[in-house]
Amino acid sequence: MPLRVGGVGFTASAYYDRGRSCSIRYRRVVDDAAPDVTELRRELICDGAPVLASAIPKRVYATLLSRFGSIAKARAAAGLPASVPTKRRWSQATVLAELRRLHALGVVIRDRDLKDAGYSGVVEAAKIYCGGLVRARRLARITIFRRIQRDRAPWDAERVVSEIGALLRDGRSVASSKVDARLYCAARRYFGTWAAAIEAAGLDYDGVRLHAPSYAVDELLDQLRALAAAEPGLLSWQLEAHQLGYMLRRRFPSLAEAVAAAGITGWPKRARKPLPTPEDTLAAIAARRAAGHALTATAVRADDRNLQRAVLRHFGSWGAALAAARRQHG
Repeated sequence: MPLRVGGVGFTASAYYDRGRSCSIRYRRVVDDAAPDVTELRRELICDGAPVLASAIPKRVYATLLSRFGSIAKARAAAGLPASVPTKRRWSQATVLAELRRLHALGVVIRDRDLKDAGYSGVVEAAKIYCGGLVRARRLARITIFRRIQRDRAPWDAERVVSEIGALLRDGRSVASSKVDARLYCAARRYFGTWAAAIEAAGLDYDGVRLHAPSYAVDELLDQLRALAAAEPGLLSWQLEAHQLGYMLRRRFPSLAEAVAAAGITGWPKRARKPLPTPEDTLAAIAARRAAGHALTATAVRADDRNLQRAVLRHFGSWGAALAAARRQHG
């Protein structure tokens, strides 16, 4: 339909996609013919859906207003609905309600966590209706734990020895179970074992242990050989969960080195722990809730990677798994 603006007509061609941004192309035409319903519909509809008012070119929009009084009346004249349905209408109240619902499901109410869980819409709505996600979280009375700022200074062998010496000067224990986890991991990375790091610092490892070792290395290796002979089909993850595997990890940098020290080859078989079924996954989530453990994706990733993989495999996201567990187990 040629729409007259100052003697010059404009014809708009709209491309509309369910509330997404629309691109409009319009061309100048000179046509004195009176508009009809077919031409009017061509201006206000594309691919079977009405064009958003914000997507209509300004000069065409002004012409429609002067001719019909409003866009709603123009749509009515074309036989279209007076308004364009939107996917979801947000307000401050609905934003706060949605944040409370997601928080109850265990979703961390942070920008990155919400977007990773597939809730980017509520993040954008919080910016528009609440002035940002932080203010929306405060209005919804949602409290989250702040991330601990870690020391970003690089670790090396010299720093490990220096940190051990600092602990001794301060009169603190240097037993492996009492030191900072970052120091312990760095010691194993650069020295292989905590005992080797203690000895590199000029100390006697047996003198700083809180408990004397129950078995000598040779005794542990003898037990490992006996286990390999008794259970030739043992898998690697089963050995890690075995009590002997725990004791070996405290004396060797890895189980692979312990197996090699015992002169064993081709054992145990390398295999990843099988994923729980969907029913077992929901039962595990219910058990965490009953035990009072955190139900956030971050906490589960730190505690049980196998459960995290099962959730993503069977349910797609942590929020969906929590909702399913709530429906099944209450």
